[in-house]
Amino acid sequence: MIGIDRKVIPGLFILCSLASCLNPRMVNRWVAEHYQEGVPPPAKKKNETIGISSKLAVTDDKLSSTKKDVSHVLPLIIYIQFDYKNICTLNPQLPVSNFTSAVTSYSGAKLKQKLNGGHLELTIERMPNVMILDDKGKMFLLTIGVEWLSVSPQIQDMVVSYRLLSAANEEIKKGTITIQDNDHGLSLGMFQSMKKLTWRYLDQYDANITAMSRKFVDRLITEL
Repeated sequence: MIGIDRKVIPGLFILCSLASCLNPRMVNRWVAEHYQEGVPPPAKKKNETIGISSKLAVTDDKLSSTKKDVSHVLPLIIYIQFDYKNICTLNPQLPVSNFTSAVTSYSGAKLKQKLNGGHLELTIERMPNVMILDDKGKMFLLTIGVEWLSVSPQIQDMVVSYRLLSAANEEIKKGTITIQDNDHGLSLGMFQSMKKLTWRYLDQYDANITAMSRKFVDRLITEL
Protein backbone atom coordinates (compact mmCIF):
# COMPACT_ATOMS: atom_id res chain seq x y z
CA MET A 1 0.00 0.00 0.00
CA ILE A 2 1.38 3.41 -0.99
CA GLY A 3 1.51 5.94 1.82
CA ILE A 4 0.84 9.67 1.59
CA ASP A 5 3.08 12.15 3.35
CA ARG A 6 1.14 13.96 6.07
CA LYS A 7 2.52 17.25 4.79
CA VAL A 8 0.88 16.61 1.43
CA ILE A 9 -2.58 15.73 2.78
CA PRO A 10 -3.61 19.28 3.83
CA GLY A 11 -2.53 20.58 0.43
CA LEU A 12 -4.63 17.98 -1.34
CA PHE A 13 -7.77 18.89 0.59
CA ILE A 14 -7.16 22.60 0.04
CA LEU A 15 -6.85 22.01 -3.69
CA CYS A 16 -10.02 19.92 -3.72
CA SER A 17 -11.95 22.57 -1.81
CA LEU A 18 -10.70 25.35 -4.06
CA ALA A 19 -11.19 23.37 -7.25
CA SER A 20 -14.81 24.45 -7.39
CA CYS A 21 -15.69 28.05 -6.63
CA LEU A 22 -19.35 27.36 -7.36
CA ASN A 23 -21.61 27.21 -4.33
CA PRO A 24 -25.39 27.15 -3.68
CA ARG A 25 -25.56 30.78 -2.55
CA MET A 26 -23.90 31.93 -5.77
CA VAL A 27 -26.25 29.87 -7.96
CA ASN A 28 -29.35 31.18 -6.14
CA ARG A 29 -28.10 34.75 -6.60
CA TRP A 30 -27.65 34.22 -10.34
CA VAL A 31 -31.20 32.85 -10.62
CA ALA A 32 -32.57 35.82 -8.66
CA GLU A 33 -30.71 38.25 -10.94
CA HIS A 34 -32.09 36.53 -14.02
CA TYR A 35 -35.71 36.54 -12.79
CA GLN A 36 -35.63 40.08 -11.44
CA GLU A 37 -39.42 40.35 -11.19
CA GLY A 38 -39.50 37.50 -8.68
CA VAL A 39 -41.91 34.58 -8.47
CA PRO A 40 -44.97 35.16 -10.66
CA PRO A 41 -48.15 35.23 -8.54
CA PRO A 42 -50.76 32.54 -9.24
CA ALA A 43 -53.46 33.64 -11.68
CA LYS A 44 -56.33 35.10 -9.66
CA LYS A 45 -58.91 34.98 -12.42
CA LYS A 46 -59.61 31.81 -14.35
CA ASN A 47 -59.96 31.81 -18.10
CA GLU A 48 -63.63 31.52 -19.08
CA THR A 49 -63.06 28.22 -20.85
CA ILE A 50 -59.86 26.86 -19.28
CA GLY A 51 -59.04 26.37 -15.60
CA ILE A 52 -55.43 25.50 -14.77
CA SER A 53 -54.19 24.13 -11.46
CA SER A 54 -50.93 22.53 -10.34
CA LYS A 55 -49.93 19.68 -8.04
CA LEU A 56 -46.37 20.99 -7.83
CA ALA A 57 -45.64 22.05 -4.27
CA VAL A 58 -44.66 25.69 -3.70
CA THR A 59 -43.32 25.98 -0.16
CA ASP A 60 -42.07 29.60 -0.20
CA ASP A 61 -41.40 32.60 -2.42
CA LYS A 62 -37.74 31.80 -3.07
CA LEU A 63 -36.88 31.67 -6.75
CA SER A 64 -34.61 28.66 -6.29
CA SER A 65 -33.17 26.25 -3.77
CA THR A 66 -29.71 24.82 -4.43
CA LYS A 67 -27.74 22.08 -2.70
CA LYS A 68 -24.18 20.95 -3.34
CA ASP A 69 -23.39 17.32 -4.02
CA VAL A 70 -19.84 16.00 -4.07
CA SER A 71 -20.08 13.02 -6.40
CA HIS A 72 -16.50 12.01 -5.77
CA VAL A 73 -13.09 13.35 -4.83
CA LEU A 74 -10.10 11.13 -5.52
CA PRO A 75 -6.93 12.60 -3.95
CA LEU A 76 -3.77 10.66 -4.79
CA ILE A 77 -0.09 11.62 -4.60
CA ILE A 78 0.27 12.79 -8.20
CA TYR A 79 -3.35 12.86 -9.37
CA ILE A 80 -6.57 14.46 -8.11
CA GLN A 81 -10.01 13.98 -9.62
CA PHE A 82 -13.16 15.78 -8.46
CA ASP A 83 -16.82 16.21 -9.43
CA TYR A 84 -18.92 18.86 -7.71
CA LYS A 85 -22.58 19.30 -8.60
CA ASN A 86 -24.81 22.21 -7.58
CA ILE A 87 -28.37 20.90 -7.94
CA CYS A 88 -30.75 23.85 -8.35
CA THR A 89 -34.51 23.42 -7.99
CA LEU A 90 -36.44 26.32 -9.48
CA ASN A 91 -39.62 27.53 -7.84
CA PRO A 92 -42.39 25.54 -9.61
CA GLN A 93 -44.43 28.71 -10.03
CA LEU A 94 -41.95 29.83 -12.72
CA PRO A 95 -42.76 27.04 -15.23
CA VAL A 96 -46.43 26.95 -14.12
CA SER A 97 -46.81 30.65 -14.97
CA ASN A 98 -45.02 30.06 -18.28
CA PHE A 99 -47.34 27.12 -19.08
CA THR A 100 -50.45 29.14 -18.20
CA SER A 101 -49.45 32.05 -20.43
CA ALA A 102 -48.47 29.79 -23.33
CA VAL A 103 -51.66 27.70 -23.19
CA THR A 104 -53.90 30.76 -22.89
CA SER A 105 -52.29 32.63 -25.78
CA TYR A 106 -51.73 29.62 -28.08
CA SER A 107 -55.00 27.70 -27.70
CA GLY A 108 -57.05 30.21 -29.69
CA ALA A 109 -60.16 29.54 -31.76
CA LYS A 110 -59.37 25.87 -32.56
CA LEU A 111 -59.64 24.81 -28.94
CA LYS A 112 -62.73 26.96 -28.39
CA GLN A 113 -64.48 25.12 -31.21
CA LYS A 114 -63.60 21.77 -29.65
CA LEU A 115 -65.12 22.82 -26.33
CA ASN A 116 -68.47 23.58 -27.97
CA GLY A 117 -69.68 25.73 -25.11
CA GLY A 118 -68.08 23.60 -22.39
CA HIS A 119 -64.89 24.17 -20.46
CA LEU A 120 -61.61 22.45 -19.58
CA GLU A 121 -59.93 21.68 -16.29
CA LEU A 122 -56.16 21.19 -16.65
CA THR A 123 -54.00 19.86 -13.81
CA ILE A 124 -50.20 20.00 -14.02
CA GLU A 125 -48.89 16.73 -12.59
CA ARG A 126 -45.17 17.09 -13.41
CA MET A 127 -42.96 19.78 -14.91
CA PRO A 128 -39.20 20.20 -15.47
CA ASN A 129 -37.75 22.56 -12.85
CA VAL A 130 -34.27 21.26 -11.89
CA MET A 131 -30.91 22.24 -13.39
CA ILE A 132 -27.46 20.92 -12.52
CA LEU A 133 -24.32 23.05 -12.54
CA ASP A 134 -21.51 20.52 -12.84
CA ASP A 135 -17.81 21.14 -12.14
CA LYS A 136 -15.49 18.29 -13.05
CA GLY A 137 -11.72 18.41 -13.01
CA LYS A 138 -8.39 16.64 -12.85
CA MET A 139 -5.05 17.82 -11.50
CA PHE A 140 -1.65 16.28 -12.08
CA LEU A 141 1.43 16.78 -9.89
CA LEU A 142 -0.50 19.51 -8.00
CA THR A 143 0.32 21.97 -10.81
CA ILE A 144 -1.31 20.98 -14.11
CA GLY A 145 -5.10 20.85 -14.17
CA VAL A 146 -8.09 20.66 -16.47
CA GLU A 147 -11.67 21.58 -15.58
CA TRP A 148 -15.04 21.18 -17.30
CA LEU A 149 -18.05 23.27 -16.26
CA SER A 150 -21.58 22.85 -17.58
CA VAL A 151 -25.25 23.55 -16.93
CA SER A 152 -27.69 20.79 -17.78
CA PRO A 153 -31.30 19.84 -17.08
CA GLN A 154 -32.54 17.04 -14.89
CA ILE A 155 -34.79 15.60 -17.58
CA GLN A 156 -38.43 15.51 -16.53
CA ASP A 157 -41.34 15.10 -18.95
CA MET A 158 -44.31 17.45 -18.71
CA VAL A 159 -47.42 15.58 -17.56
CA VAL A 160 -50.82 17.30 -17.60
CA SER A 161 -54.22 15.71 -16.97
CA TYR A 162 -57.42 17.19 -18.39
CA ARG A 163 -61.19 17.02 -17.94
CA LEU A 164 -63.61 18.23 -20.59
CA LEU A 165 -66.89 19.37 -19.05
CA SER A 166 -70.13 20.35 -20.76
CA ALA A 167 -71.97 23.64 -20.25
CA ALA A 168 -74.01 21.75 -17.64
CA ASN A 169 -70.76 20.81 -15.84
CA GLU A 170 -71.02 17.13 -16.79
CA GLU A 171 -67.79 15.26 -17.57
CA ILE A 172 -67.50 14.41 -21.24
CA LYS A 173 -63.93 13.21 -21.48
CA LYS A 174 -60.75 13.00 -19.43
CA GLY A 175 -57.17 11.92 -20.01
CA THR A 176 -53.49 12.57 -19.41
CA ILE A 177 -50.96 13.95 -21.87
CA THR A 178 -47.19 13.53 -21.56
CA ILE A 179 -44.80 15.81 -23.46
CA GLN A 180 -41.18 14.67 -23.72
CA ASP A 181 -38.52 16.95 -22.30
CA ASN A 182 -35.94 17.57 -25.04
CA ASP A 183 -33.90 20.16 -23.17
CA HIS A 184 -30.10 19.85 -23.33
CA GLY A 185 -27.05 21.05 -21.45
CA LEU A 186 -24.59 23.84 -22.22
CA SER A 187 -20.83 23.71 -21.64
CA LEU A 188 -18.58 26.58 -20.64
CA GLY A 189 -16.21 27.65 -23.40
CA MET A 190 -12.87 29.43 -23.27
CA PHE A 191 -13.03 32.93 -21.70
CA GLN A 192 -16.75 32.55 -20.97
CA SER A 193 -18.54 33.42 -17.72
CA MET A 194 -20.30 30.71 -15.72
CA LYS A 195 -22.84 33.29 -14.60
CA LYS A 196 -23.71 34.22 -18.20
CA LEU A 197 -23.80 30.55 -19.17
CA THR A 198 -26.34 29.97 -16.41
CA TRP A 199 -28.44 32.86 -17.69
CA ARG A 200 -28.22 31.46 -21.23
CA TYR A 201 -29.43 28.12 -19.96
CA LEU A 202 -32.35 29.74 -18.07
CA ASP A 203 -33.40 31.53 -21.28
CA GLN A 204 -33.24 28.17 -23.06
CA TYR A 205 -35.20 26.54 -20.20
CA ASP A 206 -37.99 29.13 -20.45
CA ALA A 207 -38.17 28.68 -24.22
CA ASN A 208 -38.33 24.90 -23.77
CA ILE A 209 -41.26 25.15 -21.32
CA THR A 210 -43.11 27.38 -23.80
CA ALA A 211 -42.46 24.93 -26.64
CA MET A 212 -43.61 21.96 -24.53
CA SER A 213 -46.76 23.86 -23.55
CA ARG A 214 -47.63 24.50 -27.18
CA LYS A 215 -47.04 20.84 -28.03
CA PHE A 216 -49.43 20.00 -25.21
CA VAL A 217 -52.12 22.23 -26.74
CA ASP A 218 -51.65 20.59 -30.15
CA ARG A 219 -51.98 17.11 -28.61
CA LEU A 220 -54.99 18.20 -26.56
CA ILE A 221 -56.82 19.51 -29.61
CA THR A 222 -56.16 16.21 -31.40
CA GLU A 223 -57.47 14.14 -28.47
CA LEU A 224 -60.61 16.22 -27.98
